[in-house]
Amino acid sequence: MSFTFTVSAADWGRIAPLVVLAATALLVLLADLFVSQPGQNQKGMPLAGTRGNGPDVLPFNLLALPFLSLLGLLGAFAATIVLFIVGDYQPAFNSMIGSDEGSLFAYIIILSASFLGILLSPAYLKRLNIVHQGEYYALMLLATIGMMIMAAATSFLTIFLGIEMLSLALYILCGFVARRTTSQEAGMKYFLLSSFASAFLLYGIAMTYGATGNTSFTGIKNYLSLHTSSTTLLLIGMGLLIVGFAFKVSAVPFQAWTPDVYEGAPAPVTAFMSVGTKAAALIAFARVFDVAFLPIKSTWEPVVWAITILTIVGGNVLALAQNNVKRLLAYSSIAHAGYLLIGVVVGGTIGLSAILFYLLCYTFLNLGAFGVVSVLENADNTGNSLSEIRGLWYRQPVLAGILALFMLALAGFPPMAGFAAKYYLFYAALQGGHPELLIIGVLASVLGMYYYLRVIASMFMEREPIPAPATAVPAPAVPVPRKRVSSKLTNATSAGAATALAVKPAAARARTAPLEKSVESRSIGWTTWLALDIALIGTFLMGTLLPFWLVNLAQQGAQMMLR
Repeated sequence: MSFTFTVSAADWGRIAPLVVLAATALLVLLADLFVSQPGQNQKGMPLAGTRGNGPDVLPFNLLALPFLSLLGLLGAFAATIVLFIVGDYQPAFNSMIGSDEGSLFAYIIILSASFLGILLSPAYLKRLNIVHQGEYYALMLLATIGMMIMAAATSFLTIFLGIEMLSLALYILCGFVARRTTSQEAGMKYFLLSSFASAFLLYGIAMTYGATGNTSFTGIKNYLSLHTSSTTLLLIGMGLLIVGFAFKVSAVPFQAWTPDVYEGAPAPVTAFMSVGTKAAALIAFARVFDVAFLPIKSTWEPVVWAITILTIVGGNVLALAQNNVKRLLAYSSIAHAGYLLIGVVVGGTIGLSAILFYLLCYTFLNLGAFGVVSVLENADNTGNSLSEIRGLWYRQPVLAGILALFMLALAGFPPMAGFAAKYYLFYAALQGGHPELLIIGVLASVLGMYYYLRVIASMFMEREPIPAPATAVPAPAVPVPRKRVSSKLTNATSAGAATALAVKPAAARARTAPLEKSVESRSIGWTTWLALDIALIGTFLMGTLLPFWLVNLAQQGAQMMLR
């Protein structure tokens, strides 16, 4: 068997957004050598020269690197729009990566998530006193490239390349705050479990290749059109692929890593990966099963159907018991992954277009909610439990109002994007012949309103407990008869008691002392405000003015993905 690999200039032009981001990542690493201020050479250690800059003033080294990263993302946006205008929708690199409208639509989703995630990062990293941030932003850009490769892949080889690229970057980003135990735990858990999932996926790819003799989706589809009977090897391969993809999209019963990783990772990283990874994995999932395995849909559809129902119900039910906002949003993202899997089950133009439109809406909703959480989160990973945000409306009304809007949007209240996204997805379920998924989705959405409204009630309807006074009037001493004891024992006991009273509270205060200012006086940063404003504007535009145009664009992209 011979294989000829040829590359032309047109191939590089068709992946221009990826080339721009790769060049930007290298520039960010080089720029970090020149703009970082001197300090400790470990992540999470004090950064010299960043204190006393005022409430909303970020030093030059904390703005230059994200600014350069954002320029690269804007360049990738521009390249994507140019590809839309040019209309050269031919696959690149020997049909291994697509340049169709569906791939370009996926680029917009992932680039939007990366743009907002980087906007949320400068103030957060300054608050944690992180040194040498070039690696942080470079890893964000490299993870973005991996997600885009995975979403545009038209071959199993490029899917695996994209998965490994985004995963390796996210392993490090999840454990980026080295002094925080929960961050290290999140990075280790994600590394171990994601490695197992990648192994399942790779074995599934190998078995599918062994059964069909192809790794390209078009070649597999053509082979299965002629050989409609599924062999044992192919069935095992599809099962392993389902396990690998289900892990990446946080589908039940492969979701156990999600709440722990989301809780421990830095909030901007959690925001970025909650949208970007889900978008890349779901689009790749849809390409594999609704395009490559379309001729044998009756074989795999019952399994994906069952996982869809388990994910919708499981995500919403498990979210009811959460008292931490980050974990609550993690289980919420599991539920949303279940809604998105409805599009995979339905398939066709309407199913794939519903996935694309829902993911674009979900980008602004989820990143906005996690953006507020990043402001509330302390350096020691506290500050985002329901007890800690109790009465937030009376202390930070603007943040409480913004978080309430995003919670209502995630719950699906009109006129925000969450309602438009769910409406079109449930409409796709009905049109695709799955009314049972429509009913389950609607009922689960009603159930999900409880935990979203619970967060709002905690902020608006509960006041923060009044702290006890610092000093109290001592009660008059009353002589109490006691047995005569040795004077030495009495003196030792008194000295020990004095030491316990004087030292132990001080030590406890030292251990539990806040590592930073309270939320009321905390520097939020203009970049964070800009990210929240963009997310709010996108949330309302997607639900009012843009849905009809975006749905048509998503349908065109879905039609090209199915070719």
